[in-house]
Amino acid sequence: MWKVNNYPGNWPHRRLPIFECLTTFTPDILCVQELHPLFHEVIVEALPTHAYVQDDFTGWQTESNIYFNTNTFDLIEYGISDIGMKEPLRRLFWVLLKIKTTKEQHVSENQTTQKILIATVHYTWEGHVEECNSNINLRKEQAQRTATTLHDLQSKFDDPHLAILFMGDLNENFHPRRILREAGFIDCFSTLRLPSLPTHPQRPSIPHEDNLSDVALDWIMQNNYARPILANVLRNMICTSGFSISDHCPVMCIFEIGSGPYISSLK
Repeated sequence: MWKVNNYPGNWPHRRLPIFECLTTFTPDILCVQELHPLFHEVIVEALPTHAYVQDDFTGWQTESNIYFNTNTFDLIEYGISDIGMKEPLRRLFWVLLKIKTTKEQHVSENQTTQKILIATVHYTWEGHVEECNSNINLRKEQAQRTATTLHDLQSKFDDPHLAILFMGDLNENFHPRRILREAGFIDCFSTLRLPSLPTHPQRPSIPHEDNLSDVALDWIMQNNYARPILANVLRNMICTSGFSISDHCPVMCIFEIGSGPYISSLK
């Protein structure tokens, strides 16, 4: 969502662009990073059918949360996992959702699962002082711990057909994607044989962001029980006020879930 010194950047000018984006695309599931109460306020206004995790851990209010359409999903369980981010309130945030279907639909459509595990993260920036001083890529370990956590959760829920969607700001375009792919989580663009479009910076934002080179930092990944159908990076969305939605471009994907495993043609 983009904060500067823990306050929404370019605020309140971005309130309308965020509202217009959410009401235009009305995602069934919305994962956010760099959350703030002002962002939360406009999200719940734009998506009145959506619920979210309400928990005392401050990170659910100031880092990430997962909003989901209650007409489509029921919340079964939620939680957080510490995967080594250096920022004190960042975690891997997750929810386990059940798709609302009738027993007849489940049988007639030959569904293998009615549950989805959704997880979101915000990996540590490569300019973090610890990385600069150590020359160690912090996101490698964070990605490895992400893969372990997702597999552990699947084992915990004892559902070999569980659809897993993982997404967030990974602050890198190579090692995290490589590590997660080796663990069975492939990004939606690769699965669809589409080029990975830059997600940062989205211009205009502020000068030091606008001056950075274009790069893909934000990703949506899935296991083989979710099949991407269409994916896009929302670059240069036309908003009434002329301001950008964020300093990062939103990433979106439409999935088929329930009839896996899906076989990818990627080698």
